[in-house]
Amino acid sequence: MRNGIQVVTTSPDETRIVGACLAPTLLPGDVISLSGDLGAGKTVFVQGLATALGVESGVTSPTFTIVHEYEGRYPIIHMDVYRLDSFQEVLDLGFEELLDPQAVLLVEWGEAVTPLFPRSYLSIEIRQAADDDHRLLVFRPRGPQWLSKLEGMKETAEALLDAASLESTDAPRFVDAPPEGPRDHAAMDHDVEEG
Repeated sequence: MRNGIQVVTTSPDETRIVGACLAPTLLPGDVISLSGDLGAGKTVFVQGLATALGVESGVTSPTFTIVHEYEGRYPIIHMDVYRLDSFQEVLDLGFEELLDPQAVLLVEWGEAVTPLFPRSYLSIEIRQAADDDHRLLVFRPRGPQWLSKLEGMKETAEALLDAASLESTDAPRFVDAPPEGPRDHAAMDHDVEEG
C-alpha cells in the first residue's frame, strides 16, 4: 500500500459505502483532498462519509457557496475551491481557520491548493470509468497515520461492497494503486493560480 490503494465502484451507492467506511477512522483535525472530473462522485463520496459520522441534514455540493458546515460526531467542513481563482481568494475565505483541529476538513478540487494543506492529509482521486456508473477511487496517504486508516477502511469496505454487490467474485475489490505520475502532485483539471 506504499502508493495507496484503489477500488472501482459500480454505482453511487457503492461510492457512498466506501465513504461511509472511511468515516470511522477519521478524527478531528483530519484533512482530505478530493479531486477528479466534474460529476465524478466527489460529493456522493462525502455524502456517505458524512452520514456515517452522524450528519442528518442533506449533504450537497458546495460549488456555489464554497463552504458547507455540518454537525455530526465531529464538525465537518466541506469546501469546494473550483470557482476560486487564486490562493489569496482561498486565504481570504479564512482557510487557515477552516483547518480547525476540532473538525474534519474535506476539500473538493483540493489538488489546486495542496501547498496550503498540513503535512499530513489524505488525497482521494475519483474518476469516471468507461461505464457511466463505474468510478475509480484512488486513495493516496500523505503521512504515516493514513496507512492504518486506509487499512481499516479497506477491510470494512471489502465486506460491505461484497454484501451489496449483485456480482459474486473472489477477487479483492481494493488493489494497490500504481505509482504516481509527474502531474499527480500538481493541479489536474482546474488550476488555481497564485495571486
